[in-house]
Amino acid sequence: MARNVSRLRELCRDPAVWGLADERCRVLRQASRKAILRTVENATAEATDTVVVYYAGHGLVDPRSGELHLALPRSQPGPSYTALRYEDLRSVLLHPSGGRPTAPRKVVILDCCWSGLALDGLMQAPDVAPAVAVEGACVLTATAATRQALAPPGETYTAFTGELIRLVAGGVPGRPALLSMATLFTELTAALTAKSRPLPQQSTRQTAGEICLFRNRAGETVARPAAEEAPPRVPAGATAGGTAPSGGRAVSPARVRVPFDGPEPDLPQLVPVALTETRTVWLGRYPVTHAQFGAFLRDPANARWHPAAARAAGTDVDDNYLAGWSGADFPAGRADHPVVAVSAPAARAYLAWAGRLLGVPLRLPTAAEWERAARAGRSGEWWRAEIAAGRVNFLRSHGALTPVGEFPPNPYNIGDLLGNVWDICVDDTGAPVLRGGAYDTPAARLREHMSPRSPAECRGNVGFRCAGDM
Repeated sequence: MARNVSRLRELCRDPAVWGLADERCRVLRQASRKAILRTVENATAEATDTVVVYYAGHGLVDPRSGELHLALPRSQPGPSYTALRYEDLRSVLLHPSGGRPTAPRKVVILDCCWSGLALDGLMQAPDVAPAVAVEGACVLTATAATRQALAPPGETYTAFTGELIRLVAGGVPGRPALLSMATLFTELTAALTAKSRPLPQQSTRQTAGEICLFRNRAGETVARPAAEEAPPRVPAGATAGGTAPSGGRAVSPARVRVPFDGPEPDLPQLVPVALTETRTVWLGRYPVTHAQFGAFLRDPANARWHPAAARAAGTDVDDNYLAGWSGADFPAGRADHPVVAVSAPAARAYLAWAGRLLGVPLRLPTAAEWERAARAGRSGEWWRAEIAAGRVNFLRSHGALTPVGEFPPNPYNIGDLLGNVWDICVDDTGAPVLRGGAYDTPAARLREHMSPRSPAECRGNVGFRCAGDM
């Protein structure tokens, strides 16, 4: 950790990078809680432009409140009062004592386990939305609220700060002369994704993503605003988000009809989502419904996935699998509700079956594909826009499972990415990971990643949707 701090301080004082005066770049080693809070409070009151707080160390979670604490030299994992409560740090950044002014722009960078709690775990607004951790600020964290940070053995720096140092020290070719926080976040995410390491999180308020702290040593000679995400590229005959030019239904690939015993089943609608300029994937417009999964069970070839048979096998599902079902019959009145209490293997079995009927190999979406679709081309606090627009079924809006389509879709014409049911996705290793929250999820947790205890786990608030390559 000390090497992280020392190298970042060198870069901040380097005129080619920032040129911060020595007295304006304080390093606190072996400091007490009181000394840290006093130093931060004085800095934010004295700064006329921007104050930056960087922390590298151990993150602790209070077992009672779930709040993030920053470990101090003599902190202990159990008694959280031996550490620095993050909420206290936030408070002095927002409101210096004595009515003193506060810096108009603030940047907080946290390199510790569970650091994503600083974004939304603690700062839930009293009404509907998770708020940014510091007003008018950019908060950049090494991990999500549910992930540990990484210090790779044999490497000089931690995984997150090592990439930050590399970007700041060497610059980013093709980027502007000044590196904005939005650009740094994008580059950090790409670099850490390529190494299969924990991914950073960022939250901004207003235009805080455009704050530029560092000169870009490999950048253009004229600064320009950070590039926005490219608009989604969609196939001919469809508009952004996969709607037909008339604004109607989501498009679907040409179907290859196969023999089916009984009426042709209702199959998921697919929406094109551009990941890059050259790669677009299909994503289910809504989670798979009870009726759609019931059609899968009624196919005699899928008898092993009937509730009793699958539970008896005891390998791919747990005892909660399809709770309330009787054979292929789902509970009354649930036809259009997302199917829940399914495991990742059961979801994959359904997708293989539905993919054959649609003529498109289907799979579970990756977490990155889910994130791109949920963002829908937006930066900053895009989830706040979803909540404000009434698109999210979560704990404080409706609080019960609803049919798909009950809440409006997002700008890509995809529904229930946030709320209603958690979506089963996969991480970079192919392991299941849950995204999006559900009808019983507080607003502050809608952005979390959750890992099932096992691939066979079935929860009453977890469903899934389709994905496929184009």
